[in-house]
Amino acid sequence: MRDTPSILELDQATMQRLGHRVAGVVAEHLAGIRGKRAFTTISRETADRLLAAPPPAKGSDFETILTTLRERVFANAALEPHPGFIAYVPSCPAYPAVLGDWLTSGYNFFGGAWTVGAAPSEVELVVLEWLRTWLGMPAGAGGLLTNGGSGANLTAMVAARHRAIADDAARVAKLTVYLSDQSHSSAIRAAWMAGIPRANVRSIPCDADFRLDLALLARAIAADRAFGLIPFMVVANAGTTNTGAVDPLGAIADLCAREQLWMHVDAAYGGFAVLTREGREKLAGIERADSVTMDPHKWLYVPFECGCLLARDPARLKDAFQILPDYLKDTETSGGEVNFADYGEQLSREARGIKVWLNVQFYGTDALREAIAYSLALAPLAERCVRDAPGLEVMAPATLGILCFRAHPAGLDDPAALDALNQRVLRAVNASGRYFISSTRVRGAFSLRICPIGHRTRERDMRELVALCADIVPTLSL
Repeated sequence: MRDTPSILELDQATMQRLGHRVAGVVAEHLAGIRGKRAFTTISRETADRLLAAPPPAKGSDFETILTTLRERVFANAALEPHPGFIAYVPSCPAYPAVLGDWLTSGYNFFGGAWTVGAAPSEVELVVLEWLRTWLGMPAGAGGLLTNGGSGANLTAMVAARHRAIADDAARVAKLTVYLSDQSHSSAIRAAWMAGIPRANVRSIPCDADFRLDLALLARAIAADRAFGLIPFMVVANAGTTNTGAVDPLGAIADLCAREQLWMHVDAAYGGFAVLTREGREKLAGIERADSVTMDPHKWLYVPFECGCLLARDPARLKDAFQILPDYLKDTETSGGEVNFADYGEQLSREARGIKVWLNVQFYGTDALREAIAYSLALAPLAERCVRDAPGLEVMAPATLGILCFRAHPAGLDDPAALDALNQRVLRAVNASGRYFISSTRVRGAFSLRICPIGHRTRERDMRELVALCADIVPTLSL
């Protein structure tokens, strides 16, 4: 056996050449993204014809590989950073954060244990402290960056369960969690995964403003206690996915304090609105939560995957998750250092804080605040355009960056016919390629839904989208 470099090792010149090529492709893509289709999809059958093949025994030329990716993969997916991608809650990373992601991947820092990733872990602690202060949570609150909001919600659910019953498995079947009928599906799934009986995941009806109804919540908790169940957690919303509604956070905090329940706030996208004056007013009370989910890969403009869980008492996370087998004894800390593996389910994890830290350092909070404030104004602008457009109507007023509306031509009032018409409008808008919008149901009625929070989306996009919808309706309702 000869002591020669690995067959996988590349020299510096080759690595630089390949890296420059990739950077050029990404820069070209982002610079020209407005001229591309926002939405493209293909069937599984078509995808198999394009890509399904056995792995090659011999490697290929990088340019050939890149061409295959650009023509067969990149060209057949929706483009989340596109200014017309306003479906769901889009992720629109800024380029400095993309570079932070590349740097993190290139150095391949281990983000689970302090001993092998001390300074990258400190970067994550700094980022978490920034988020804590933005939310107004008390000193000492902390947590970790997660793979997304779903992971953060699950982490909070497990920690709350552990606080309620510790390791008393006999009491799990009595645990009961409460959330709005507008809550994100990840919160429901988190309860299931945490072992909460599905029948004990209480969906509380919302009020006229799509907010958790406090009176119904209080009655449900009282009824469950009387029945011998163990209420332990309320999941409040700071920006529902359907309509952007914000639950009455202060009042929920009061109730949770009286009932000794864990208050979790799902602020996956809406939480970063606290950087603005309007957002801070809407989210008042969030600072009183026991835990908060946020997603920097949504409204803080960093790439997937980057969620966050902040806990008022991070020791609760450690109580629920820390485990020290023999092979990890060397990583045990005692001087204030943090092993993020002790705070959630992941041991091997990337150092997610670097891309967030780099993005904030590059732009500063003033620029980020301005970008978020601009986005907050887009949905209300779209609402005004809808109200002025013939044949369109608002289904749920613009709230925290989300608007629900539909086509409703004069003389067409049959609910089934209206639903069918709006499904056709949705398909027509998305088929145009200029915009990608989504749908939901608002009080049972099919609704078009937009969430224009990407930093490339501008005022003219709102006007053009609404005009496109208004122009489409007569062609479909004849």
